[in-house]
Amino acid sequence: MKKSDIGLGLSAMFFLLMSQGAYALTENELVAHLSQIENVQIKMPGTARLAQTLEKALHFYESVTDYKTKFYKTEKTKGILGPTEEIFIKFEKTFKIYMCWLNTEKQGVEVVYERGKRKGKLAVHKPGLFLGLVPVILLDQNSPWIKEGSESYNIEDAGIGSFLRDFAQDVIKASGENKLKVEYLGKTKDEDLNGEKVKVTFLNTKADSGYMAYRADVLFDENTNLPIKTELFDWQNQPMGIYTYRDLQINVGSDDPEFKKNINRALLKVYLS
Repeated sequence: MKKSDIGLGLSAMFFLLMSQGAYALTENELVAHLSQIENVQIKMPGTARLAQTLEKALHFYESVTDYKTKFYKTEKTKGILGPTEEIFIKFEKTFKIYMCWLNTEKQGVEVVYERGKRKGKLAVHKPGLFLGLVPVILLDQNSPWIKEGSESYNIEDAGIGSFLRDFAQDVIKASGENKLKVEYLGKTKDEDLNGEKVKVTFLNTKADSGYMAYRADVLFDENTNLPIKTELFDWQNQPMGIYTYRDLQINVGSDDPEFKKNINRALLKVYLS
C-alpha cells in the first residue's frame, strides 16, 4: 500500500466517525487509531513514536480515578499573553473539578463544576461577596469572573485528560491529512518537571481548520507519559498559551483531609452533594 493511500484511509475513517456524530472519540477509539499510525508510519519514526507515547499516556490515564495539582496557565488575551495564573485543581472522574485561584485579582475565588449537575452552572465562592452573607452562588459558564484573562475558556476543557484526548485526536486527524510534523527535542528538565519534549506542527492548517493550534510543544512526563507542560502557538507561530501541571498527585482519593481543610465549607457541601 502506498503511503498516500494509507493517509487517505486514516483520513476517511476519521471523517466517517465525525459524520456519525462521534467527533469526541472514546479513549479506546483513540488508542485504536494511534496503533494504526504506529504500524503504518514506518518511514516517519517521529510520528510513530508520538503515537506510542500518546497510547501509553491514554492507558495510564485509564488507571487515574482522581488527581490534584498546581496548574499554571498563561493565555493570550487582547493580543498579548496575560499574567500567569496559579490554580489549585482537584479532579475526579468522570468529570468533577474544583479550582481555587492562588494569585492575580482572582485570588481566593473557588469554583466547583460537575458534568450533568446544577444545569451546567458553576458553583462559585468569592471572598467578601455580599459581605459574606451568600458564600456560594451559581453562575453561568460565561461568567466574567471566570473568563477574564481567558477569552476561549470552557470548563469542559479543564484538566489534563481533556487536553490529552483533544491533542491525540488532532494528531490522528493531521496524520490522516498528511499535515503532521513531529520533532523530538530530547530529554528535558523544567524545574521539578522531567520528561521528553516534542514539537508537533500541524502543517498547512488555518485557524478555522479545527485544530487547537498551529504548533504544540509538549513535555511528556518521564514516568506516566502524561502531557505535563504544553506551549501552544497560533497560525502566525506566535505563543498563544502555556499550560503546566506541577506537583501532580494521582489517585489521592475523594476523602482527602487536606482538600477538605482548605476548601470553603459551604462550597464543600456543594462538592460532596
